Amino acid sequence: FLFLVLTFLCSTAVAAWSEKDHEIFRLKEELEKHEGRGTTFYSFLELEHGPGSTPDQITKAYRKRSRQLHPDKNTSKEATNRFARLGLIANILRGPEKERYDFFLQKGFPRWKGTGYYYARFRPGLFTVLVFLYLIGSCAHYLILSITANNERSRMQRYISECKAQAWPNAFPPADSSKRKVMYENGKVFMVYPDGTVWIVDSATNEEYMLDVTELEFASWRKTMLFRLPIFLWGISLGRYIKFPEKEEHKLSKKAPK
Repeated sequence: FLFLVLTFLCSTAVAAWSEKDHEIFRLKEELEKHEGRGTTFYSFLELEHGPGSTPDQITKAYRKRSRQLHPDKNTSKEATNRFARLGLIANILRGPEKERYDFFLQKGFPRWKGTGYYYARFRPGLFTVLVFLYLIGSCAHYLILSITANNERSRMQRYISECKAQAWPNAFPPADSSKRKVMYENGKVFMVYPDGTVWIVDSATNEEYMLDVTELEFASWRKTMLFRLPIFLWGISLGRYIKFPEKEEHKLSKKAPK
């Protein structure tokens, strides 16, 4: 269940490129296509300081380049497109989109892959994503088991300490070496023995069971979905037809002292 929840959350948390991002990507590809590979917005405007250029420097560079690339001074077929491209690039570098362009310039631009822009360095497939979520879910499951086990140990230790404090007000066992009965407000009944052990009394059978912190199990990776999920899948598939001999388990039972 935890694995399915993580899969759903991560699948719905996919960030899409904004409209401004698409405009930057398109201009970047057109610029490299017509001006040469590796041409940046800054080099096209002949800005020596690159991303460190100030708004005034960008404006001056734009005015200078616009005089050079104006269609009235250039008779080439590409002159109009270059001039229009120059204006769009200058508006990006003089606006809030400059920070976004600088980010892609430093981290790398995604590439068009037929249906959208993706980073060419790593594009995880469905299997990779599922394995990643599986490992993340297993770690989260182990963390939950660890917190639960620690809470159980703390709760049992609290019961033991509080029962002994109520049964032995002077912090010492009674002189007659008798057991003392302690009843909680929630209705649970405990027996405190002279040896310091605390036993909980089953109200239905009147049997006593010792509270022993050392018997509580710690969190284990074998109890997480990392191991349980493959075992479950095996059990509902081939495991229904292939049976292995099971080892006998010997359990020790403790009885309350008389």
